[in-house]
Formats: sequence, structure tokens, C-alpha cells
Amino acid sequence: MRNPYDYYITPEEYEIAEKNGVCASTLRSRIYDLCWSKERAIHTPPIKNHLWREVKEIALSNGIAKNTFEKRIKLGWDLNQAITQRPMNSKEIAKMREQKKKRVFTNEQIRRARLNGISYSRLWERVKKCKWDAERAIHTPILSKLQIGIMAKEASPWSKIVIPSREEIMKRRKLAYIVN
Repeated sequence: MRNPYDYYITPEEYEIAEKNGVCASTLRSRIYDLCWSKERAIHTPPIKNHLWREVKEIALSNGIAKNTFEKRIKLGWDLNQAITQRPMNSKEIAKMREQKKKRVFTNEQIRRARLNGISYSRLWERVKKCKWDAERAIHTPILSKLQIGIMAKEASPWSKIVIPSREEIMKRRKLAYIVN
């Protein structure tokens, strides 16, 4: 529990905070509102977000809003690039998306996959999501549900448990009666 005297800020503490770059209103807010300890409130320098004020005119002349600028800085953009590179319009965005959509496979690879019964979407899923190499994705046939079940059963730790047959259970019972 905190002592009521922890909330009293002495003039000396105001001076120390001022030397550390913490103004009086920030110090009061940290101690009274945020319940920081005096040491932390006095010695932690405030976060200055004055970057926008310095580059505001250049950014606005390039058509960059404050939110766009802050988002670019958060994403790790270089300061010069963040204030000078104009935002893209919808046509430029569409063009860039088309370039990213370019095909991953050649027509020959798609043809070979189709001959093996593998659709383009399955081929893409195997390469992109499952991280298979292209040749393995093309040549590995699609498994039937029966084959999938057999593979799952073999991989399961429960398949290694031996369940005795009815005859074996009956033999054990007979042996138990004979022993007694």
C-alpha cells in the first residue's frame, strides 16, 4: 500500500524532473493520475513526438497526411522516403497487385500436374502453404480417402496398442480358472 506522502511532490523533485526534461504537468499527471512511483516519474524522460512538426510542410506539399507519415515511420521507412514518396492512386495500386499476382508455375508444369490429376489450386497450395518443392507437388498424386486413413492409422500412437481378439481373451479366462 502506498504512503499518502508519496503523492506530495517537493520543489526539489520538480527541479530534478525539469533537469530530466519532465515538465511539472507531466510529473503531476504521472504521479497522481497514472500512479507511477516518484523515482520513475522523475527520471523517465517523456516521449517526444515532435518529428511531424519538423517535416509537416514538406510532407503536406507531397500530399502525405500525418497518419500516413506516422504509419510509414512505424513500418520502418526511412525519414526522407516517408516524407517524399507520394501515396499511390488506385490505378498504381491495381498495377502493383497485378505484378504480385504473376504466375508461379510455367504452362508446362501446370500441364504435367493436370496429367497427374492435380488442379492448379492444389498445386499452388502444395507449393505455397505446404512448402513443397515444385517437382514434388507436381508428381505426388492425390491420395484417396482410404489411403489417407491408412497413413493416419499407421502414424497414430494408438495403432501400436494391441487389442486381443475374443479367442485370446477366452483362453486367458480358461487359464485363470484352471490356475485357481
